[in-house]
Amino acid sequence: MGDWKDWSSWIQEGWYISFLRDDSRVYEVVSLRDLAHWEYDWEGGTIASLHDSGPYAPADLEITKGYDPKTNTNHIWQMIFGIKGQAYIYIELPTDIHRHGLPKIAKPGTKTMRISHFEEWMSPFMEPSFLTEHFLIRPENTFINFSAYNPQSIDITDLKLNIFIAKLITERIGSETRGILAATSERWNETLDKLYRRVIPHRPLTLLPIRLPAEAPSGH
Repeated sequence: MGDWKDWSSWIQEGWYISFLRDDSRVYEVVSLRDLAHWEYDWEGGTIASLHDSGPYAPADLEITKGYDPKTNTNHIWQMIFGIKGQAYIYIELPTDIHRHGLPKIAKPGTKTMRISHFEEWMSPFMEPSFLTEHFLIRPENTFINFSAYNPQSIDITDLKLNIFIAKLITERIGSETRGILAATSERWNETLDKLYRRVIPHRPLTLLPIRLPAEAPSGH
């Protein structure tokens, strides 16, 4: 995993991407990209020892535009963040679905705060890591929720997140539903077919949690 200065880790103009929507896989190509940077001072201020704080959904991290059928363009944010402060950071994206958990362990609570979190050593403030990569796209993920827990014996007063966003404008190529291809226009027919058959490489985006079974099948 690279840090924010490793441009090969950021999605580039001209790249093909895809994501799942209901029973279909949607394919798009990146036409424009811009970079945003924001240092976020923890909204809750001081986090008392052995207490949590949040969740907070920073209003400035709302993606306000989605797919526009008139222009056939979409907006996607690729986001990573670094951490300053010895807190555990938890993510919910969208704001009601917990990320990075284990199937057999419940969402973090007072007895399970050491699961599914990010720490400063994983993604330092000055060198944010792509371990923290998330995507914002409407309507699935309009906001991102941050929660924090202080495992230290002293209060935390200076928690900050160093957030980088690649703001992408994409053009929709088409979709695949159970093997049936539907291009947005005739000029994309051949490209969509090659993307589906993996003749042309593309980057699949993970928008929602991967939910594995909590119990193994019988006999295993």
